[in-house]
Amino acid sequence: MEVSRLYTSSVIILSLSALVENLAYALPISYFPNYVQLLGASIAYIGLFTAAFTAANATLSQKFGSLSDKIGRKKLIQAGLLADVFLGVLTGVVWDWAPLLLIRLLNGVATAAVAAPAEASLVDQVPKHKRGEALGFYLTLSMVGFNLGPVFGGSVQFLCNNILGTGLEWSYRIPFFVDSLLALTAFILVWQGVKETRGIDVIETPAKQEEVTLSRKVGFSLKVLYISSLATGFAVGFIIPVSVLYFGDVFNATSFQIGIILSISGFVGLVCNLYAGRVSDRVGRKPIIALGSFPSRLATMVFPFASDLVSAAGVTIFRALGHNIAMPAARALNADLVPEKIRGRLFGRLAAFFSLGAILGPILSTVIYDVYRGQVFEVTWLGNLTIRGGGLPFIISSVIGFSSLFLLLAFVEEPRRK
Repeated sequence: MEVSRLYTSSVIILSLSALVENLAYALPISYFPNYVQLLGASIAYIGLFTAAFTAANATLSQKFGSLSDKIGRKKLIQAGLLADVFLGVLTGVVWDWAPLLLIRLLNGVATAAVAAPAEASLVDQVPKHKRGEALGFYLTLSMVGFNLGPVFGGSVQFLCNNILGTGLEWSYRIPFFVDSLLALTAFILVWQGVKETRGIDVIETPAKQEEVTLSRKVGFSLKVLYISSLATGFAVGFIIPVSVLYFGDVFNATSFQIGIILSISGFVGLVCNLYAGRVSDRVGRKPIIALGSFPSRLATMVFPFASDLVSAAGVTIFRALGHNIAMPAARALNADLVPEKIRGRLFGRLAAFFSLGAILGPILSTVIYDVYRGQVFEVTWLGNLTIRGGGLPFIISSVIGFSSLFLLLAFVEEPRRK
């Protein structure tokens, strides 16, 4: 009985559409910095593309989440996916980095219309005591798509450039058309099979957000989560754009090799994703968050000391393993604290704080990387330890990540489990 209530057609299709959408989003990860440079941007500007995306996402996540509480989740999800179809085509035909920056900004708007409403729709439709498992399933399929993306996109780029002979420039462009087809597939899936859970058509009286009053404990916990999300977004954004550059500069890795590393690291982590969410339903959210986040942050700090491509890949895999253990429990903790009537708004606000941190992270990290990537530092008080200048963003990211983990574990009060 509980299985049928948990894995409804809407839940399965929302998760499948998340897989498709994340696959489309992750397609160009292994070569996007190279594509941007080919269009005329310098390395120091690469962080602007991530920042433009996350700035739009941060600005509109709460607004779209709140709007989904009123008019319905499904409408906004469909609108965002349809926008992604057209933006993917534009990304593949643009001829200069400046208009590409605008397109990335619009991509952030489209993603904001999808992310918070989709997760809120999923939580609306599952039993309270099964939220961890449901979010583990949703995030597992999301990460399957995200982890397939780099190797899939890198393979398409390699095929076009080295076998079909399209040339380097068009080998970077063609995968974006595949991106659009995948977004169209996700749109059709949602249109045909997702149940609406909010809006005037579903409930007789629209939810009035001002009538919902949070207790002092819940309100304080949410404020801490906002700060923790901000710090986590900053830490994650710090290493996203420089990881690809670091693999190429330090280890001479190709786009195809980078794609394989990113995909394998993600799939190894997925082994624990669904089960971690299920275990958090039984033992609590915070222990599982700590179990996954601590080794993930530690691996980020160790990464710059990897001596070769194999060891760097191993550290990346270990980091992804911890991240995937913590993620469903963290999302379920958010769901436990947020009332249903304002779930879209507060999910959007949490996403906005995360994105706000991720705006500054890429800009600052790419500048640091560009300035120090050719230098080597010696830390005498650690036994003449040497640190590559390009590895500084990873160390900074780790310190900030540990800080956000401490805030969550020390100050967020987890609701008592029945």
